[in-house]
Amino acid sequence: MKKTWLSALLVLTVAGVGSSTALGEGALRIFLGGERIVSELPESTSASMEELVNRMGGFAQYDKRSGKMDIVKPNVNVLILEGIQQSRNKNVVFSNPIKGYSDKDVPRTFNVFVEVDEAPSAKDLRMRVVLIGPDGKEVEQGKSWKFSTQNGNSFYFSEPFVSTKLEQYGTYKVQVQMKTEHFPQYVTVGENSFTVGR
Repeated sequence: MKKTWLSALLVLTVAGVGSSTALGEGALRIFLGGERIVSELPESTSASMEELVNRMGGFAQYDKRSGKMDIVKPNVNVLILEGIQQSRNKNVVFSNPIKGYSDKDVPRTFNVFVEVDEAPSAKDLRMRVVLIGPDGKEVEQGKSWKFSTQNGNSFYFSEPFVSTKLEQYGTYKVQVQMKTEHFPQYVTVGENSFTVGR
């Protein structure tokens, strides 16, 4: 997944902004997971690169003095299930993945299980799960989860959606959004979907 994401980023970078710096302009060097992936881009492309990284579900931190941009791309898995239980010995048990429902306007209860690896290091990392309708509008939002990832960047949680009324036919998206004290805007870092209708 990381290689696919990296390949897409490199193609968009080269196609969109070119690869040479203008005379007198600083150079932008891009790192992903501590590994240098692009060098000698024009410094003026930093805002465009940050926006591109955010749209692709990652975070970019740019240090203007050094010309270094660090990219953090969390690895997020999202499962939509009828139920999630934890046994006495701490095993997590999933039941019936949900692909879709046949009828609309029926209150539905389902659970979203989120597993996060390689999260950005943060004292105050916030997560939320948002249900988006076929029309692109927010249907429901789960609670805001708070994590500290300074001593470990992997965790999981589950979010129940209880008696949620699905009023439209089409594809619903379950989006996982994240922000930190360094990245104050929520970024969609993971997504899954289900359909309503035949």
